[in-house]
Amino acid sequence: MMKHILWATDFSATAEAALEWAVALAKQMNGQLTLLHIAEAEEKFNEQLATEHRQALETVAERLRQEGLSVNTAIHPGQAAPTIAEQAQKVGADLIALGAHGHTSFREKLLGSTAEQLFSLAPVPVLCVRERRAPQVQHILVPSDLSEAALPALDYAVQLARRTRAKVTLLHVVAPYEGSPEAWETLKREVAEELKKWSEQALAVEGMPIVEPKVRRYHHPGAGITEFARENSVDLIILPTHGRGALGRLLLGSVASHVVYYAPCPVISGKASAFQRALQSAAS
Repeated sequence: MMKHILWATDFSATAEAALEWAVALAKQMNGQLTLLHIAEAEEKFNEQLATEHRQALETVAERLRQEGLSVNTAIHPGQAAPTIAEQAQKVGADLIALGAHGHTSFREKLLGSTAEQLFSLAPVPVLCVRERRAPQVQHILVPSDLSEAALPALDYAVQLARRTRAKVTLLHVVAPYEGSPEAWETLKREVAEELKKWSEQALAVEGMPIVEPKVRRYHHPGAGITEFARENSVDLIILPTHGRGALGRLLLGSVASHVVYYAPCPVISGKASAFQRALQSAAS
C-alpha cells in the first residue's frame, strides 16, 4: 500500500518525528524511501550550509540502509510545496511524509504552510506529523461528511487497517443542536445509520475491519474531530480535503488546518484523487 514513501525534510524536529513514521510504515509495508530536501535560497550562496545538508541527508540514508531499507536521496531548489509535489510525481511515491511545522519563509506564512499547500498540490496523500510520538497504528479515525467524494479516504483507511490490524472509527460532526434531548437522540441514530450504510460501500471485500460509526455535536468541525481523537486514543486521522456537505466545503481550509495543527496524533490528508491513486498503486 505504501510501496514508496517520500520524506521531505527541512531538518527540523517535526521533520525528524515524521521520519520515524515514514520508516515504521516503510518497514511494515516492505516499501522504499526517498529522502528529499528542498534547498532554500540561502544555500545557493552558502556552500558550507549546502554541504552540511547534503552530508546530513546522506547520514540519515546510510543509517536507514543499515536497518535494511531501500533508500534514495535528493536535493532540489525551489518553493517547498510545489517542488515536493513535483518530486513525488517524478519518483512515483505513494505517500509524502513531513513535519506539520518547520522552517518557513515569511511568504509561506502569508500563503499558508507547506503542509496546507501540499493538500491541494500533491498527487498522493500527505502524512503530517506535528510532534514526536511512537509510530503505531491501532486506532484510525476517519471524519466524514457522508459525500461520495470522501469515500476514497475511507477505502484507504480500511486497507491500512487490514495491514495494521487497527480499528476504524467513522466520525460525523454535527453543528450545535438546539432541539430536545429526544430529538437529538433520533438525529444521532439516523446519522449513525447513514454512516453505517455509507461505510459499507468500502467494506465489500472479505476480511475488512469493522468500522464503528460515531456522531458528535461540536461548535466547530475541526475542534470536534481533534477532541474526539484526544478522548479516544486515536493514533492516526485520515482526513479527506474535498467533500460536498457543509463539512466538506470547509475541509480544505479551516477544518484541515485545525486538525493538522491541533490533533494529538499524525494526520494523513489529501484530495480524493490522491487517495484513489494510492489505492490503485497498492492494487497493481
